[in-house]
Amino acid sequence: RLSIVELIHANQVQTMVSRTAAAQFAHTHGLNLIDFHVVQSVISLGDDQETATPGYIARGLSLSASTLTSILERLVRAGYLVRERDSADRRRISIYHTDKSAQLMADFYRHLAAQYEAAFESSDDAQVESHTAFVSELEAANQRVVDEFEKSGDNLRSATQGRAALAEHPQPSGAQASHDQAAG
Repeated sequence: RLSIVELIHANQVQTMVSRTAAAQFAHTHGLNLIDFHVVQSVISLGDDQETATPGYIARGLSLSASTLTSILERLVRAGYLVRERDSADRRRISIYHTDKSAQLMADFYRHLAAQYEAAFESSDDAQVESHTAFVSELEAANQRVVDEFEKSGDNLRSATQGRAALAEHPQPSGAQASHDQAAG
């Protein structure tokens, strides 16, 4: 349906703009976007949710373990995160946010809140709740796409892995695929 295609496009554009805003904010604080997302993923866990671990963060952000290790070391040195070994299981590492990272996220949300308040100034609470429910549905749909990739085994964690997979099983280019379909 055309309306669904338009919704997908609008959601993807909104996601890109949101990423750009986060990147610009992160840069003003000496962080890159991935570092910012790592901090965000640790802070986004509520007290009643699981503890952030390197595996949890890597899965959530589709990062390799080696990439995440260097990011965590950098964020720990900068005072945004704390890494601790579990006293019951010394193999398990837990990641916690600090006051510095909490302040970072609060500042970012203040920037967002000012713009969202302006955008929804004429909306009452029920309308804002309806918009929130709609965004939650989009998030759930996007999560189902992630889940499908994970179930299929096609969820490669890096572009390097993706290039290697393509080299092993080359896909026809768009023009070649069109030609092959027309010839078939």
